Amino acid sequence: MNEALSPQHSSRGSAGGQRKPAALWLGLRPGTLLALVGIAVLLVPLSALSQPADSASKGGKLAKLREQFGLSQANLGEVDPTSEAMRLATLGLKNVAVTLLWDRANHYKKVEDWTNLSAVLEQMTKLQPNFYSVWDFQAHNLSYNISVEFDDYHDRYAWVMKGIEFLRQGISYNLREPRLLGRMGWFIGQKVGRADEKKQFRRLFKADEDFHERDRPGRTLPERDNWLVAREKYRAGQQIVDAGAPLKTTALIYHSEPMMTAVNYAKALEEDGTFGVAARDGWKLAGDEMRRFSVREIPTTWDVPIRLGMREAELARADRVADELEKLLPGQFKALEEAKRNSITPEQKAAIDVPPMERTDDQTAAAQTAMQNMRVDWPQVVAEAPADVRLRAKELLRQWNEAKETAEIIDRYRDIVNFDVWRATCEAEVTESAIKAREATWRADRDFENARLQPAKQAYDEAFAAWKEVLDGSPVLRADSITADDLREIVDRYRKVLEQLDEPFPKPFILGDILKLND
Repeated sequence: MNEALSPQHSSRGSAGGQRKPAALWLGLRPGTLLALVGIAVLLVPLSALSQPADSASKGGKLAKLREQFGLSQANLGEVDPTSEAMRLATLGLKNVAVTLLWDRANHYKKVEDWTNLSAVLEQMTKLQPNFYSVWDFQAHNLSYNISVEFDDYHDRYAWVMKGIEFLRQGISYNLREPRLLGRMGWFIGQKVGRADEKKQFRRLFKADEDFHERDRPGRTLPERDNWLVAREKYRAGQQIVDAGAPLKTTALIYHSEPMMTAVNYAKALEEDGTFGVAARDGWKLAGDEMRRFSVREIPTTWDVPIRLGMREAELARADRVADELEKLLPGQFKALEEAKRNSITPEQKAAIDVPPMERTDDQTAAAQTAMQNMRVDWPQVVAEAPADVRLRAKELLRQWNEAKETAEIIDRYRDIVNFDVWRATCEAEVTESAIKAREATWRADRDFENARLQPAKQAYDEAFAAWKEVLDGSPVLRADSITADDLREIVDRYRKVLEQLDEPFPKPFILGDILKLND
């Protein structure tokens, strides 16, 4: 009687009675089966990690991390269903598609096919809505490169605004990208306010109802000045940075822009012939922005954050520490100075006694060597401090070095943005003398342009007298070469007036010492 074969029996081979592996029944090699089992096992943690968030839960680990660090599209900015669908449709070839679109954009720009260029730009932003360079580069194309191709300034203005609106669209998709707001501020300020047709552009911008209604409804007519609107954009960008968003550009320059746009606003008022209270208020606004800038913390490459307005305080701290060192080591600084002074050669001493402008080359070299050899600072003095006060002296020296180095770092960063000159400018321009000087210069230039030579000469004379008061009250502006260059241009126009009147240039000239100083 035959027994029914069990699975175990059926798996036996006819030779040797060996069992077949289960994988062979499925037509798989043992290694393949193990791989499938591994994949199945991995699907469990992957499912837990990648579970999307919904209204009922916060989703898996990845969804929670995206929410924590603000990496989801909803955190970055508006969600565009068309954009998401296009990126899915590329099946992982999004970067290839974008590269091809960049190439097409450059082609359409060369052949001046603005319609197709606009279409390509739209496609690019759908595929890469969170890529800063797409918005920046193409907005620059629209406002700067394409706008100049048109003859009518109305058309040029329209393309400038297309670039600005392009940036607005980018901002809506990138709410944590302060650079886009900065670029929008730059376009509104610099492109509208410094173009060759700036007079027309500024007028059109102020009257642009569509833009201002989209940008900030209720903005009054005086607030529509392009420089004031640019300042709003920079201030909005600063708020994003202050809220914790990373700033992937030079912080010093970025945070100086609100001040510079306020300065440009005040200058633009005066160029338009607006003086008196309005001009003073413009410069007061610039001064307020200067003070905000001076107390803002700026990161540095030394990993030591600084505030530009703290240089004087750091130098004062160094002086206080130096006073403590002098009390701890009385007379030692001067003693070391005297010892070094006595160590230089007679030739070097003689060279120092010769006025710098009268020295020969050999005397100049000898004087420089002598000054270097006679130089004394606190590290040299502390190195020779008595043993009983050496530890205290070293601690004070550390504080002195820290204050001096911080002041030096601040000095370097100030130079980059011409901080001292702009601060002195904001302080000087609100004075009666400065407002009088600006107004008289403006009247003189208008009279000269209209061939009213005697009134022009009289106005220039008034302006120079007022400028003399301004510069005598500001050592920084008095020594500033840029201020001197601006004055020299005014003096050149004054010379032309005198030539046409057949009158000699006055000697001595009221501003001669200032121009000579900067020469």
